[in-house]
Amino acid sequence: SHSAVAGGGGEEEEVTRLMAMAEVAEEELDPFRVLGVEPTASDTELRRAYRRLAVLVHPDKSRDPRAEAAFKVLRAGWERVSSPERRRQYETKQLAQGELARALGAFLGRLQEELRDAMDAMGCTRCGGRHRRFQLDRDPRGARYCAGCGEWHAAEEGDLWAESSLLGLKVTYLARMDGHIYDVTEWAGCQRVAISPDSHRVPYHLSFGTRTATPAGRQRS
Repeated sequence: SHSAVAGGGGEEEEVTRLMAMAEVAEEELDPFRVLGVEPTASDTELRRAYRRLAVLVHPDKSRDPRAEAAFKVLRAGWERVSSPERRRQYETKQLAQGELARALGAFLGRLQEELRDAMDAMGCTRCGGRHRRFQLDRDPRGARYCAGCGEWHAAEEGDLWAESSLLGLKVTYLARMDGHIYDVTEWAGCQRVAISPDSHRVPYHLSFGTRTATPAGRQRS
């Protein structure tokens, strides 16, 4: 936050403070920060702050070798708000830039969300739409639960199977795709895939070209 103008710092302190902004491009300088006042300060307070600093850091009055560079920063900041009209122009520009940045941020956020949704969706040959898939934090080497063995078996790329929960009332459809395990229940529901849950063998295999489920042509645990 900006320091209040009341009291202010001494000569060396103010030169050091202004020198910290010497590398900032003139068009990016915050005049209120340069003058050490709040953005809500009145025009009179701005003028008073400028005069106080000008006396402190003017190269003709200061012995500090950095005074000339510090005074340049002070002048550049002051120029932007030295009259009510200039101040209004500066504040209008800042407002417009803020609005633009906010609009751009919102747009990029939406774009990111849409891209994420597109990545986390499966094309459906039945309805022609796309269904959400949800990645699970599950190791493919022990991803399929088998009720018969009471153990977890490995899932290979393209495997599609079902699991039951809530005493068999809920069935979740899972698949291994792109090396990860996904909940694909929405897609499987639309495809009307019927799989016995918690089975020992892999009942279906996904054909990635068409995203359709075909019965597994192998008896693998």
